[in-house]
Amino acid sequence: MRKITLTIILITLGMCLFAQTLPVVAVAPFDVVSGVSQADADAINRLFYIRFGNSPKVILVDRSVVDRVLKEHSFQLSDWSSDSKTAELSRALNANWLVRGTLEKFGSNILVSAQLYDINSFQFVSGADTRFTDIDAAYEAMDVLVNKLVNAMSGTTVSVSNTSGNYKIGGTGPAGGIIFYDQGAVINGWRYLEAAPAVAEFEEKWGAFRKNVTGTKKDIGTGKDNTKNIARFLNSIGEKDKAAQRCIALNINGYNDWFLPSRDELNLMYVNLHKKGLGGFQNEAYWSSSQYDAYNFDCVWYQYFHIGLQQHSLFDKNDPFRVRAVRAF
Repeated sequence: MRKITLTIILITLGMCLFAQTLPVVAVAPFDVVSGVSQADADAINRLFYIRFGNSPKVILVDRSVVDRVLKEHSFQLSDWSSDSKTAELSRALNANWLVRGTLEKFGSNILVSAQLYDINSFQFVSGADTRFTDIDAAYEAMDVLVNKLVNAMSGTTVSVSNTSGNYKIGGTGPAGGIIFYDQGAVINGWRYLEAAPAVAEFEEKWGAFRKNVTGTKKDIGTGKDNTKNIARFLNSIGEKDKAAQRCIALNINGYNDWFLPSRDELNLMYVNLHKKGLGGFQNEAYWSSSQYDAYNFDCVWYQYFHIGLQQHSLFDKNDPFRVRAVRAF
């Protein structure tokens, strides 16, 4: 008996649309052991990806996000048999669901079996299987399998730890992101800071090159006002689609109160999330919303996430760095 191992990560970003949770699905590459040609394996992989993406009940994560996290965590095929290692990877992807499965070849038949797990408790929730004789027959059969999995997800309440209103650092926030700071009580209208999901990350210029944006600060709790000041200034000089403006324009799972973090807020994401392997950050430079000062107004604070160094250099406002929006609540 020849076997192909199929692994799919289902990332669920706790959404609040009509009191339902819409799973965000990330599909890891198929592992080919033997018995199936590379061309057929690629076709099955693409088909599975397409069928999940066509479902109106799920959102498909860009495959490159999963590939990058797999590489950064040095995840090997044998690691899928380790509950703790799989849970570690899923937490790094901010995951709530996990589907593990096998694709086995018996003569001219291929049997696909999949199991759905709640990643927070790593408890089995549901299973599904289907079979087909060849690639031509795979389309309809794969659609049946996908529908079974999607229906199982739709009929199950995601066990996020934050429904009571008490959130923990590293846990899922109400907008489907990840909590990275708790100031202990509601002060100035907020208590928690939530980083946007990894799939919402982007790369952009800061803007206002050789121009002074007044009023930005570096402290925790100042990023929201910084972002408003930056966007207002950029609008006044006719600049569009820069980092702060794109943060303000985000609408993630019905939440549109995102902003570019201040220098100290950005460092909290590095310390409380990235250093612990959480959040799906890249080992690159990330923008803050904190200009250096009124005299060095072409300098903006940013942070290298591969080593944690915070830096401010001349002429960087026109460089496209990574951006991870945050929100306060």
